[in-house]
Amino acid sequence: MPLLLLENHEAAVATADIWVRTGAADEPEDLSGISHFLEHMLFKGTEKWGLGEIERAIESVGGVSNAGTSYDFTHYYVTLPAARIRTGIEMLAEMVRHSTLDAAELEKERLVILEEYRRKQDNPIGVLYELLYGELFEAGPYHLPVIGSEETIRAIDRPAMLDYYHRRYGPEGAVLVVAGDIEPERAIEWAEAAFAGFDRRREELTRRAPVRYGRGKRVHERKPTGGEVYVAYAFPAPGMQATEEVLPLDMAQFILGSGRAARLHQELKEKRGLCSSINSYYPTHAHDSLFVFVATCQPGQREGLRGALLEELRRFAAEPTPPPAMKRARRLLASSHLFSMETSSGAASNIGYYYTLSGSTEFFDSYLEKLEALTAEQVSAATARVIHPERLEESLVEISVGPNGELKGEG
Repeated sequence: MPLLLLENHEAAVATADIWVRTGAADEPEDLSGISHFLEHMLFKGTEKWGLGEIERAIESVGGVSNAGTSYDFTHYYVTLPAARIRTGIEMLAEMVRHSTLDAAELEKERLVILEEYRRKQDNPIGVLYELLYGELFEAGPYHLPVIGSEETIRAIDRPAMLDYYHRRYGPEGAVLVVAGDIEPERAIEWAEAAFAGFDRRREELTRRAPVRYGRGKRVHERKPTGGEVYVAYAFPAPGMQATEEVLPLDMAQFILGSGRAARLHQELKEKRGLCSSINSYYPTHAHDSLFVFVATCQPGQREGLRGALLEELRRFAAEPTPPPAMKRARRLLASSHLFSMETSSGAASNIGYYYTLSGSTEFFDSYLEKLEALTAEQVSAATARVIHPERLEESLVEISVGPNGELKGEG
């Protein structure tokens, strides 16, 4: 199991963060949501730490703990006073090796996750993204939502969770990151001691199917609701397997739809009044991903907004971005990267994320250097390879939901 260390003595704080290369993309359909469910359970207790003892021990010294699940990974972290980071490393080792997954706690947590699921169904953006991934990825690892469905959340039992835990949580599919006020030699010593004998063989699961994109599909409202609609316009895009494409598309995301000075905000909202908001997103996955624009508008504006957006995208792919816009986006991306590294938890999260998705630290290590060297022509060319200006209509997938999140629509 790799161990990545980042030494920073600016504050007497350190973070231990373990990343496990398993998530919603690795789940069988009948156990959709099990990675997220398991994430909720690992802080509940181990063979060494009883129910509630891990969280009490962390909070008693002013520390914090949290976890997250996505399609490609699950990770768990503790941030503690630097003098206590050894205990944090030992806790994480216990959690990934010896969690008890208590049956009574599992039933309590099931209710928590069901409530989380219901809240998501009341959130238009949550519904929008669930529909979007379901439509765009017709098959493949990203088709089903990370949280699962109400049916699968109710069906997951302790034997299934124990089985998944033992098959997926092994050293070959994990990486431990320790960042902050540390002495690297001591951190290595503590990690080796905590994980000694961790030889559980991880089973490499076959993902459901290769990624297959939906093309040219649109899901519309059945009835206007009287309020604004949330609309997503998405295009298939490469993930971290095409590392050279990631940074130009990050730049395109910031130029087109990040902030009030962004091109689409200025052209479509301020000048033409076609929407009340519009933003662009490029979520990076280990495998294929998407480039998406999310807008809010009145139902009657949807067609005009769509046409204007496609017009702007054609122009953007054909003409290199003016220097002031490149400078702004470069500054925003660099600032975002640097700010995220100011805390031990942010640094550990950045390092673990990119290592888990790409299998190395090269992308992370060279990020600022490559950002500085990026040209407007490279950004336009990468965008053109995603939106395919010559067949823009065929590449687009459009989804819209009403303000209450209930719309499902018809293809």
